[in-house]
Amino acid sequence: MTLYINHEALNKISTSLSDAGSSLESAGGSVPTSVDGGTGTPAILGILAKLVDNTGQLVVAVNAVGAAIASANNSYLGRDEQAAEMLENAMETK
Repeated sequence: MTLYINHEALNKISTSLSDAGSSLESAGGSVPTSVDGGTGTPAILGILAKLVDNTGQLVVAVNAVGAAIASANNSYLGRDEQAAEMLENAMETK
């Protein structure tokens, strides 16, 4: 069985996810602390709170997936190097 891992693609995916997580996290600074919504103010603030909470959870998830992809890619790279070294050693002994 042959398995081809495109390390460059995995690196780009990991970087894109990390960048997306950072962008989402930095958006937290733009959340209004107060709203003039009249009688609807409590509802609007409740909606904003829910959006901020969900965005925070999304940031954690996106960063975790990006880190997991980077870790998997590094693991694949390490195993590729080990396999190449074993193959070179086997060819040298013949």
